[in-house]
Amino acid sequence: MDHLAAKLKGPLKKFMDRFGEFLREDDYQQFFSNRRQNGRDTYLSSDFRRADKLSSIILEEYGIRKKLQGNVILVVPDPAYDVPVYMFQLGGNGKQTIALLDIAPTHPDMDYSPLIPVYEKYRKALNIGDAKIEWVMTTASPYLLHCQYGEIDTELFNEAAAAYLDVWIEHYYKPGRKLESQADIDIVTNAIYKYKHVLHANDPAYGIFERAWGKPMADAFHYVESQEHPALPLSHEADPYAPVWENPELNVMWTLAAQQKFEREPAQLQTGLRERLEKRARGARFGMITAEIYDRLRD
Repeated sequence: MDHLAAKLKGPLKKFMDRFGEFLREDDYQQFFSNRRQNGRDTYLSSDFRRADKLSSIILEEYGIRKKLQGNVILVVPDPAYDVPVYMFQLGGNGKQTIALLDIAPTHPDMDYSPLIPVYEKYRKALNIGDAKIEWVMTTASPYLLHCQYGEIDTELFNEAAAAYLDVWIEHYYKPGRKLESQADIDIVTNAIYKYKHVLHANDPAYGIFERAWGKPMADAFHYVESQEHPALPLSHEADPYAPVWENPELNVMWTLAAQQKFEREPAQLQTGLRERLEKRARGARFGMITAEIYDRLRD
């Protein structure tokens, strides 16, 4: 039984109207949790869909104690295909808005030319400046539309989201080819892992839901959002929210597990090793040093 279909509205319904034909009708998962306290709800309604060439399609509606509410759409590709990430968020409190829209690269050779005119049109119409949050830019395309607690025309932003989605479908999803090179698959897998890691490490949602629902339920939310390959570790296995090393100049980050591997190296070998590994990662077109990538680059 599809419990959420009847509740789809606004941006989520528009996405389903446009992309629904590509979805597998009998392959989906749904998640809902709410904590009501003193007449205020902290809730999340999530719909996880599947389609060819994609790892997951996440459609979410959230609300936090009547202070904040909105929607998130995150489309994550199968690492075996040359398809970028589609990301949409629009929420706020009625006075200030959080808005994010992007087609994020999973391979450094991505051709942005179909996206550029759409970006230029809506950046000007929405009067949006450059993104000011550094963590967002570590995985975003140069054509991100982003507003953090500012004023924005939400109707026009939804129009931009539809235009971005059309570009993503027609120019990236439909023609997205299966990657033949294992090296390219490794690059895309690493990029997707980094995207998911950065998103979860900086999104306050987990902490908010942990306080409202309790840790087991928040862990369930984390699991269903990040279980598909490449999966993030669960919080009881390794803390995905712990601070990790980052080289902003090279745009290379470390996972906690890779960082711990480095710290177990003999002190005399650590000198200069971190810098060499980060340069090797950049040269290999990896944006994140995982434990597996660490061993590969170390050897």
